[in-house]
Amino acid sequence: MKNKPDPKYKWRAMLVVSIGIFMATLDASIINIALPTLTRYFNTDIPTIEWVILSYLVTITTLLLTLGRLSDMYGRKPVFCLGLLIFTLGSGLCSLSASATQLIAFRVVQGLGAAMVMANGPAIITDVFPHTERGKAMGLIGAVVSIGSMAGPALGGFLIHWMGWQSIFYINIPLGLLGTVYAFRTLKRDQPHDGQKFDIPGAVFMFMSLISLLLVITRGQELGWDSPAIIGLSVMFAVFLTGFIIAEKRADQPMVELSLFRNRPFSASNTSGFLSFVAMFAAFFLMPFYMEEILGYNTVHMAMALIAVPLVMALVAPVSGWISDRTNSFKLSSLGMAVTCLALIFLGNLDQNATFLDIVFMLGMIGLGMGMFQSPNNSIVMGSVPKNRLGIAGGMLGMVRNLGMVTGIAISGAVFTRGLQSNQAAGLAYEAAFLGGFHDAFMVAAVICAVGIITSLMRGKVRDKQ
Repeated sequence: MKNKPDPKYKWRAMLVVSIGIFMATLDASIINIALPTLTRYFNTDIPTIEWVILSYLVTITTLLLTLGRLSDMYGRKPVFCLGLLIFTLGSGLCSLSASATQLIAFRVVQGLGAAMVMANGPAIITDVFPHTERGKAMGLIGAVVSIGSMAGPALGGFLIHWMGWQSIFYINIPLGLLGTVYAFRTLKRDQPHDGQKFDIPGAVFMFMSLISLLLVITRGQELGWDSPAIIGLSVMFAVFLTGFIIAEKRADQPMVELSLFRNRPFSASNTSGFLSFVAMFAAFFLMPFYMEEILGYNTVHMAMALIAVPLVMALVAPVSGWISDRTNSFKLSSLGMAVTCLALIFLGNLDQNATFLDIVFMLGMIGLGMGMFQSPNNSIVMGSVPKNRLGIAGGMLGMVRNLGMVTGIAISGAVFTRGLQSNQAAGLAYEAAFLGGFHDAFMVAAVICAVGIITSLMRGKVRDKQ
């Protein structure tokens, strides 16, 4: 039976979810541009301060599916509202941090709240919008996610320049408190599914496997990919992943039904989403370094350039969702990946003579491509699972997004560093060596994006299950 929600309520729910998801995704990226400032303020080193980012992303990535399952069992409203409150509390604690260790710990609190919000947002929206409007709704949510993720460095550049690093956390407090009250008063309590059990072994194995994988991805470059620690973590990942698969096959009510991955639209769309964020975050990790070290721009100029991506995405994503609703064709998302791939190639060929408008135009192309891709892609994921699995589907969307961010940063950093060092060893000046490594990293990102085009085209026929 198709849901026929109250026309007014669905837009109130959209506003509630948008507030929560915007704050959660904003704080995943706004911290990036503050890292040099935080390193100086706390008198620490880069390997330590990078955990201000990683602690947040690791917490979200490892908990999303677990929290999505809990919300399917006990209701989405209480988990979502509590998540907003915890996130707001974590923001306040972050702004009061007296050491790097405290800031890292409080970012874990923030990450817990963000995971509760992000696991439930797409599920709430899918439940309240009819299937004929899901593409449009996912387009709006996709725009919010993208604006939050990409506006972080831009907004952070202005705030840090004018008011100091604490301001990037201050801004969450009033918005978070208002959002919590509004969510509690607005969202309707959904009907929990009685008689369900929580799969504890599956949750533990999944958590440990993801932790191991993320440590391999984030520490491999620093410790060495052939170091005993990385090899050991890789073995742990394989062991825990195997344990997770066995536990899910044996469980009466598994946390993740493995049969979902035999659903080609579900698996292909999640794979494409992962690859898109790997490629995109390679660009956003390296562009600030290029603009500062090669072109001599300051944080304000970097912020103004990076705004091009979320601005274009905000305009395009709802339109692409609307088109996918009307045409029931998701080839638009594959075309979007192709546009992004082309933009990455152009960016990788920038040199010391590039103008500010060159950068803005090419970043705008990425915004265009990702705006075309995300709305239909997310709509497929949410529409390809039964209603009582919407929390898991929403958690999966968030997990692949965050895993893609972390992986994109790790891959681009590794490729760039290796290219820079090998070019310097060959006798090239720093600027030429930098541009060589920069080109290599973007070409790898473009190849990853090209693979995403192929997986996007392999979805097969989409059958809505709502």
